[in-house]
Amino acid sequence: MAKCIEKTPENFENAVTKTGFGKFNLYVLLIGGGCVMAVIMETMGMMFIIPAAVCDLDLDLTSKGLLASISFLGVVSSSHIWGFLADTRGRRNVLLTSMMLGFLTSVLSSLAPNAWSFILIRYLNGFLIGGASAVVYAYVGEFHNNLNRPKVVSWIATFVALGNVMLPALSWIILPLDFKLDLHLGYEFKSWRLLVIAIGSPSLLFSIGLYYLPESPKCLLSLGKFDEGLQALKKMYACNTGNDTESFPVSAIIWEEERKVDEYKKSGILKSIIQQTVPLFKFPYLTKTFMVCLLQFGTFASSSGLFMWYPEILNNIEQYSSDVGICEALGNHNYSSQDEIRLESVTCADSIDNAVYESSLIIGGTLALLYMVIGSIITIVGGKNLLLLFFTVTSACGIAAQLTQGSLLIKILMGVFLMASSCVGIINTVVVELYPTHLRGMALAISLMAGRFGAVTGSYITGQLIYKLCDFTFYIFGLDHLILIITTILLPTSPLAKKLIEPMT
Repeated sequence: MAKCIEKTPENFENAVTKTGFGKFNLYVLLIGGGCVMAVIMETMGMMFIIPAAVCDLDLDLTSKGLLASISFLGVVSSSHIWGFLADTRGRRNVLLTSMMLGFLTSVLSSLAPNAWSFILIRYLNGFLIGGASAVVYAYVGEFHNNLNRPKVVSWIATFVALGNVMLPALSWIILPLDFKLDLHLGYEFKSWRLLVIAIGSPSLLFSIGLYYLPESPKCLLSLGKFDEGLQALKKMYACNTGNDTESFPVSAIIWEEERKVDEYKKSGILKSIIQQTVPLFKFPYLTKTFMVCLLQFGTFASSSGLFMWYPEILNNIEQYSSDVGICEALGNHNYSSQDEIRLESVTCADSIDNAVYESSLIIGGTLALLYMVIGSIITIVGGKNLLLLFFTVTSACGIAAQLTQGSLLIKILMGVFLMASSCVGIINTVVVELYPTHLRGMALAISLMAGRFGAVTGSYITGQLIYKLCDFTFYIFGLDHLILIITTILLPTSPLAKKLIEPMT
């Protein structure tokens, strides 16, 4: 005789908790993390492409600086529209579109004949891949309850580090390949062009994996698609427990959050975007929005901005047999306009020292371990406390790196300083907790847009000043981290953190 299962209406939190945590959640984590890795590889890949393509594309200091920041600029300029589409049309649709088009533009950019066409197509690539950057954290987070969400969103950030491992690994394998293919297009297809395609391939791979996932149940419910939302929860339950979908002990979902999507759809696109954005800059979200945007801007500016020039800095340091400081190796004390002419007129060199690959791999591997630790302890320690700890430690190492001599010590201190990039995942966790579902996608998009703009600013400032005013460049990053520490201290506590603290008091 079949066992009778009592089904009751539940709110989303109780319903998603009853789906359990298992294979389905791990698959969502894998695909969501893969999307993050793809974005990182697309936007950060220029750190290895620039020194390898400098001869073929005839890159000067200006075009190097522009190319280092152009992908971030593309992400910045599209994040807002992607966030709106994610909240009104669904997270999954945006992710699929963004990832597929991102891969296609990567392939197209590998065929660019000159510097300016390459820069233009990389901007387009950043514009398109920005959809995945803006949406993936909300998408994955909405498959989980309040207890698991912060941990899972933090674990996704582990794939940022994996992307930073894959980049130097692929570069080390592909760039030394000595081949030239004549495509009869006026230039030769060399190893760096193959690398451009390789760093875009995760976008294709993980978009295929994403195709087999449903829309997030919470997003479906916020769009008024209650039957589809319930079906998504049933699918999660069946995959995690091995039971039949009809044995899911929930008959209907009681939606407790405010629904604004129907109002947005009745308006034009531009008006709808404004309607969805304005609440983020009004009470009670104004202060929160300003602070998370400032945190993202400052974190991206110092970590991603400086990381883009990490191979360039290490390449210069490795040229010295004796111990020198960063700025001494870059020769800023004797820099003049004549030096710029000399830098651009010497025999072209497009090789990368093996030490650069090795150091980048070590940093990426350390970041991966760090993200795993963060994902395990964030619900215990709290996002705010972790941010304060990381910003303080990385700031101290950044200052020490600029005052230190010796290749090994500089690598270690700069490596720790670049660990500030791990704070991006923590900030995303904070954003997910601070905003309701119908504003979450836009809030993440805007905060990450501020972050990518910080990366544009940081990489451009570094490119313009690192050879001319090296000391001043590091002072700017020091001030940046001081502001981050103060902002973190003033950061409001998330509603979830308050609930976790209350039983302990």
